[in-house]
Amino acid sequence: MDPSAIWRDRQHRWRIEAYRAPDLRFAVFATNGTTESAPLWLFGMSALARWLMTHKISLDDLETD
Repeated sequence: MDPSAIWRDRQHRWRIEAYRAPDLRFAVFATNGTTESAPLWLFGMSALARWLMTHKISLDDLETD
């Protein structure tokens, strides 16, 4: 199983999953109650870093799942 992390804001629970094959990519899911969004695919660490910065999410805010 690939690692994942959780982040929560007032309206959503976000889950970020890392996949290593064939290259490093991340899937971001937003959950609101019982509904989960389609994944937002981020390719590479720089894309994840940009997404975290635009959403003002610190690495300290992430919890391991």
